[in-house]
Amino acid sequence: MPKKDNLKIFLKSFENKKIIIWGLGLNFGGLEAVKFFAKKIKSAEITVLDLKSKAELTKSLKEIKCYKNVKVVLGRQEEKDFLGADLVIKNPAIPWELALVKKLQSKNIRIETDITLFFKFFKGKIIGITGSKGKTTTTTLIGQLLKKGGKDVFLGGNIRVSLFAYLKESILENRRKIAVLELSSFQLEDLFYAKRGPEIAVVTNVLRDHLNRYGTMKKYLEAKKLIALFQQKSDFLVLNEQDKNQKIIQKNILSSKFYFSSKKLVGSRGVSLESEPLSFLIKGTGKKELFKVNNPFFSQPHNAQSLGLALIVCRLILGVSEKLLEKEVNSFEGVPYRMEKIREISGVAFYNDTTATIPDATIGNLALFSIKVILISGGSDKNLKFERFAQVVSRKAKKVILLPGNITAVIRQKIKKLNPKISCIDVKNMREGVHKAFENAKKGDVIILSPGCTSFGLFKNEFDRGDQFNKEVADL
Repeated sequence: MPKKDNLKIFLKSFENKKIIIWGLGLNFGGLEAVKFFAKKIKSAEITVLDLKSKAELTKSLKEIKCYKNVKVVLGRQEEKDFLGADLVIKNPAIPWELALVKKLQSKNIRIETDITLFFKFFKGKIIGITGSKGKTTTTTLIGQLLKKGGKDVFLGGNIRVSLFAYLKESILENRRKIAVLELSSFQLEDLFYAKRGPEIAVVTNVLRDHLNRYGTMKKYLEAKKLIALFQQKSDFLVLNEQDKNQKIIQKNILSSKFYFSSKKLVGSRGVSLESEPLSFLIKGTGKKELFKVNNPFFSQPHNAQSLGLALIVCRLILGVSEKLLEKEVNSFEGVPYRMEKIREISGVAFYNDTTATIPDATIGNLALFSIKVILISGGSDKNLKFERFAQVVSRKAKKVILLPGNITAVIRQKIKKLNPKISCIDVKNMREGVHKAFENAKKGDVIILSPGCTSFGLFKNEFDRGDQFNKEVADL
């Protein structure tokens, strides 16, 4: 994109042109794209394409009904639908490798996403956070700590905030602003076309995930590496020193490296976790600093890692003072849907961990409990392995409530093979699942929704799954 190009020039170039919004979706991105272009370019002919049905998209369709320059085509995405298109705004769930995408590119039809446009036009600093798990907690924490430190910050990306909300001249041209963005592997693919990486890139971990899209772990790692691929020498890459997969990500990357370690830090700059009392050793400010924490939330290993990574960004790289950080750290309560305690009924505690969409996430969270739990699991697969999942569940769960999905039968079989005595109860929906779990619980028990699987089929997405769990628990 030419350097003179900015948002105003970009929008003007598509007046009286044909724009395709490819994928309305259920997670705000496509909806925000429609609203953005319908308002900004009233002369444009805007067409929304989505494979889903009217019934599935009812809520989103109601919100765009008011725009006279928008028409909707559902249930198909064929080459003929793109004839004459001048601009296509692609949903992240649609792979760049898709044959139809390649065909459109060969015809010189411009394809963009909210990520590509934001990275091309934004003049401020970008902090990008990716990883298989822990992205949202780390992103939220960094954003809150920087705000406490007086920085002009906003959050967006995979944290359920479309970047179309920030495509405004007042934001894009302000070099003082800092964008803290959660970036999924799908969104990272967009950076290849934006030719820009975040000035500060953070990788929480890389576990087996999304192999239904990537096929192999190697290709998944290649997608994660895109967060740092376009970084310059003046930029920063923050990694987990214990994660062997991150060694692949940092290879041949130009930016300066910082490391978090839950053990003794090998690298010269970074943060290590000290056990008793809970504190973090910060190396790289010219002197060693011991950052003490009184918040029990960070005593959990995955939350401690999020804090360690956040301290690297806020203290070591951006220089926020230790005193300003301390109050916010000790008042941080976490984010919804991630081992969130919902309520306690008759001595039975309910936890919502719906964002555990891979086996490793459930495995890690079960380790937090010294007692055997009642686990609500099951759902759809991403071509992942469930052997270790079954081993841990067969030891750590007293009963397993199984939601329907294409991997549920496999999970049941693997668990029962390892522990024939364990009770696995199949249910039809979340309401039945919550009621069965509560019926089988006694005072002192813990019930956890931590599926280790995706939500598709029975739910719109993992947040819909979590919302249904919360509702059923509230109605008990």
